[in-house]
Amino acid sequence: MSVVATESATRNSSDQEASATNVDDSIQLVTFTVGEIVLGIDIAEVQEINRHLDVTEVPGANAMIQGVVNLRGDVVTVIDPHRVFGLPPSEHPTKRRNLILNLDGERIGLLVDGVSDILPVKRSELTRRPSNVQSIDRQFIDAVFLREDKIVVLLDARKLVAAIE
Repeated sequence: MSVVATESATRNSSDQEASATNVDDSIQLVTFTVGEIVLGIDIAEVQEINRHLDVTEVPGANAMIQGVVNLRGDVVTVIDPHRVFGLPPSEHPTKRRNLILNLDGERIGLLVDGVSDILPVKRSELTRRPSNVQSIDRQFIDAVFLREDKIVVLLDARKLVAAIE
């Protein structure tokens, strides 16, 4: 192999590694609100966003569970973050949205007050959960992101699901 071909192959390999690093260095967050709190969740965990669906209550279920919905023939458990975080009920229940999460093949609904936007964030811009966050239980916080004048709390959906089981 010639020196030029070797240099080219090395440069292409380096470019691919740098590109992979850049991809791994950032995530996209679906941002949403629960009360006055702005939360985010990795878009890779969000399967779809629906209007507030008819939720059927389940007698004897954990208090954090709003109920279940029929989503194209599948029964999906719906969690109400207001209940999880000890917040008062939503002031506008008809405007709520249901984030359908897919966590390792299990679909879970998360009933939120509104969906804001998709926010690209570099992992280096995330700050580990601070000890002084009081608006929601720290155990559900993966990290926080400072966005202009607001703090976006990155939710750890797996810990949220584990808490209701």
